Amino acid sequence: MHTNTGHDASTGHDAGCQGLDDCPVYILAGGQSRRMGRPKALLPFPDVLLLLVLVDRLRVASRCVYVVCSPVGFSAASDAVRATLQATLSDYCFNGNVLVDPIPNGGPLGGVACAVEHTRQLGRPRCLVIPCDMPFLTTTFLARLASAHRTAPAVIPFTADGQPTGVCAAYNVAILPALSAFLRQGGRRVQDFLQTIPAAPLPFPDYADLPNADRLLYNLNTPADYRQALLWQQEAPPENSLSDDSYGQPR
Repeated sequence: MHTNTGHDASTGHDAGCQGLDDCPVYILAGGQSRRMGRPKALLPFPDVLLLLVLVDRLRVASRCVYVVCSPVGFSAASDAVRATLQATLSDYCFNGNVLVDPIPNGGPLGGVACAVEHTRQLGRPRCLVIPCDMPFLTTTFLARLASAHRTAPAVIPFTADGQPTGVCAAYNVAILPALSAFLRQGGRRVQDFLQTIPAAPLPFPDYADLPNADRLLYNLNTPADYRQALLWQQEAPPENSLSDDSYGQPR
């Protein structure tokens, strides 16, 4: 991945959320969850659906939160999951913020393209894209990500062990032509696309001061990952995961 060397990350205002005020956030919920064996967005965590945990947490801090679902007709299974998600979010007073990725077989990168195009339509310069299977993400961390390297084509956080996480990243709308061309040429891997643009890093030391920093980017790929996350959640719920008295309730 090409990276810029400049650094201008900030921590936002006292609530840690200032960087999210003007930055739409998109939750990718269209994956097929093959390794998990069931839709990750619909996993109980522990007694609220995983997707709704993130939706509720983000709505405290951002006016613009959206869920990106799989393409219509992608598969019978994905159609059923999307219908369930849309019904659930409608019951949760969130039905107007559900987007359907128009790119069949686009994978997470298709979801990124959908999010960036929608951000352009909103007239915003950049957005955050996150997966539905990172239950320990906090608004403080996302505000820091949104505030870093504001003019970079993308900002990619790195885990404590140095791994980039392109499915949790900030993207500038200026990447749309390159991203669209990459998808037209058959490109589907997020990391492969990031090799083609001068993305800026958000290395672990830049957010290591945050509570449970080494868990912020933990994602659930397998049943074992899910069990581990539930254990951690029972030990110590993530910062601001219960930041609102109406957590887990429709608004």
